[in-house]
Amino acid sequence: MIRKFPPVLLAALIGIAAFVFYTGGAIVWPTSTEWLMRGDFGQHFLGWNFFRHTPLLQFPLGASREYGETLSSSIVFTDSTPLFAFLFKPFAAWLPEPFQYIGIWLALSVMLQGVFAYKLLSLFSKQRLTVLLATAFFVIAPPFWWRIYVESDALAAHWLILAALYLYFSPQLRWRGWLVLLSLAALTHAYLLAMVLAIWGADLLQRALKKQISLRAIAGYVLLSAACLGLVMWVTGYFMLHDGLSTPVGSYFRMSLLGLIDPLSWWSSVMPEPSRSGGEYEGFSYLGSGMLLLLASVVVSVLALLITRKGQLASGWRWAALLPLLPLFAAALILAMQALTTHVGWGEHDVWIYRLPVILDKFFGVFRVSGRMFWPVFYLIYVGVFCAAFKLIANRWLQYLLGALLILQLVDSNGATQNIRKSFREYHWTSPLQSPFWQQLPKVYRRIAVVMPAAYNFDYFPIALFASERHLSINHGYFARMDVKQLLKLQSETIKTVFAGGYDPQTLYVFLGDPLSMALSEQAKISAGPDDLMAEVDGYRVLAPGWKQCAECQHLGFTLPQVAPAAAPEYVPGTEIRFGSGGNAARYLAGGWSHTEEWGNWSYANAAALRLAIPGYSSGDLTLDISAHAFVPPSYPQQTVQVSVNGQPVGELHYTARQNQSLQSLQIPAATVARSHGELLIVFSIAELISPIQATASKDIRSLGLGAMSMVIH
Repeated sequence: MIRKFPPVLLAALIGIAAFVFYTGGAIVWPTSTEWLMRGDFGQHFLGWNFFRHTPLLQFPLGASREYGETLSSSIVFTDSTPLFAFLFKPFAAWLPEPFQYIGIWLALSVMLQGVFAYKLLSLFSKQRLTVLLATAFFVIAPPFWWRIYVESDALAAHWLILAALYLYFSPQLRWRGWLVLLSLAALTHAYLLAMVLAIWGADLLQRALKKQISLRAIAGYVLLSAACLGLVMWVTGYFMLHDGLSTPVGSYFRMSLLGLIDPLSWWSSVMPEPSRSGGEYEGFSYLGSGMLLLLASVVVSVLALLITRKGQLASGWRWAALLPLLPLFAAALILAMQALTTHVGWGEHDVWIYRLPVILDKFFGVFRVSGRMFWPVFYLIYVGVFCAAFKLIANRWLQYLLGALLILQLVDSNGATQNIRKSFREYHWTSPLQSPFWQQLPKVYRRIAVVMPAAYNFDYFPIALFASERHLSINHGYFARMDVKQLLKLQSETIKTVFAGGYDPQTLYVFLGDPLSMALSEQAKISAGPDDLMAEVDGYRVLAPGWKQCAECQHLGFTLPQVAPAAAPEYVPGTEIRFGSGGNAARYLAGGWSHTEEWGNWSYANAAALRLAIPGYSSGDLTLDISAHAFVPPSYPQQTVQVSVNGQPVGELHYTARQNQSLQSLQIPAATVARSHGELLIVFSIAELISPIQATASKDIRSLGLGAMSMVIH
């Protein structure tokens, strides 16, 4: 029966069967979006939901300027699979609202995982049933389904890696296939593009070693490929972000040396679970219990041959056949080293620490979630194990063995299967925006300004979703990469607007629930004009400029509760604000500070603030004395902190590794204090935050900026 069907079709059916087995299959329905209303899935859906309403003819084609505005302006940086975004966008006017393609993409990815696994393995065996059984292991590979479970739909396109390995092991260079594959990878995800590029470079080198192509031809082909790939990336919007692409890698997201046998709780009921660091889930590379037993079987077979043939295996081996594999092994070694990071770990313990040159550190910093880079090596191990099994184990017995091991792996990983099913089938979400205010928002408001915009603030999602559904632009979002300098500029402008009261009449201001946003909302209650609405709606404080003079607003037929301002904590000039244990700083902290330590508090966000009021202030400049230090490890020896008061810059604090802890003073102009009647919001802004684990200084994962010990205003 099996011979009556094209084997590639059977491989695709294996993929479809696995997709239904794990997810139930219902997520492919384009109007089914509830399961996406969370975390990274939500980020990816929002990217598409904004992008679908951008002009069809724009440049770059992947620009999405309405979402995040100046922070991150491309479909690339929302990880929304640009390939499918471009495919569906021409039909956006006819597509239903809502419409999602993430489920379709995941189904296609699982299917293509089977197709390219079969094509790759068919290069090493012509036994169709055996190859199909081996294909099933690729389709249920733990890292593949883990990536889907953690909501990385674009990164689930592991078939791109399998396709690259297929091209590498093909008898001849297939340059057209490589051009298509590189373009597809660029239109999917930058991490996958990097992996495919590594295999592509290795393929060119092996063709040169085999004398299939001249060095001149390679040079021409590289230039052509670079030009085509650069054009694809340019059009897609990769180059719209000019800052924030590279961050220190550190060791948090590394792969452990135990990664191949670490089942991460769910993926095995029999394998012991080693200790691990918090972020090693990104380097999850468990082979699977069935594959581990197959590997053991291959090793036993090799040892048996060595014993029975007494060295004949080595003498009969064509060692020259290994030469074309050396470029691939070299690429695999580089990728594995990046995945392990410069802090090579055995579980949670570091066993080898080394440093890279600064230029390499910057380059690898583009791919900061380093554990992912092991995926090509993972699949190369799979290929190697199956190739050895094809040669060393009789096909008749191998088919039974693969079938038994496949069932074993499915049974042993049942815990993971159940969690994946639950994630897709039982997740429910209801928007907190239930008031008629949102659905009846007058069209005069064409934009939403989130206060306070931040790099990571997950309260944003319901507001951003509402903006995408109403075709409004928004100044905030969650992005894979963000221009931090633009973020600091936006934060500064936001604070200025709130204190000056210069609200845009076409913008709805929404205050999030973090302490700094709440502090700004208190100031907004004061700076709002007599015709502005300041109210609390569904847990969000909103400011609608000109609401009381808007005819459409007044005819909505519902009222909103007004909110009175809460006074800032009083401060007596000359009193020391002490940040350490037992200090008095807690009452003045207004967001962006980590927990109190013996010596003081670290700032851990791009903006950390103090809020206070000086009762009875009359006139005169004030002086702010700041006793603090910054996190300046040897690899990042300087830090600059911008300080503003009520939105007005008052100076900078400078720290270096040589001169760190210091007392620095800044002048606060009298006009700044007088305008707010003695109320002060002091904001410390830092563009580049570094965590100790990124700087390889300790295991602390907090992004640290200013270490405040005490402050005095006089």
